[in-house]
Amino acid sequence: MFETVVIGSRLEGEVKFMHLLGPALAVMHSVVRVTLHGQTEPSPSRDSMQFIVVGKHSGEWRGDGLMNARRLTMDRQLFLDDLDSLPAEAQRRVSDLIASLKKASTDRGS
Repeated sequence: MFETVVIGSRLEGEVKFMHLLGPALAVMHSVVRVTLHGQTEPSPSRDSMQFIVVGKHSGEWRGDGLMNARRLTMDRQLFLDDLDSLPAEAQRRVSDLIASLKKASTDRGS
């Protein structure tokens, strides 16, 4: 992945908690921030969280299961819910507006 889609990107992770369920089984919650190539700060829209099941196998802890999802603020989720509630034509107009704003921003920056 780091040789193609996110080449030159940097990941920063943090374990929020780890809870032992037994001598050879645990769950772990972590968050990851991504700094894309050419940027100096992490991009909040790419923040993700993981829930990992880890097991001890032959004396070593290894991941047995992973759930990975993007982190969303409540404001962002409410915006997406509102967008989803619009008719298809209105959703297309919002997407077109966002694309034109991004283009205008890029054009000013060059």
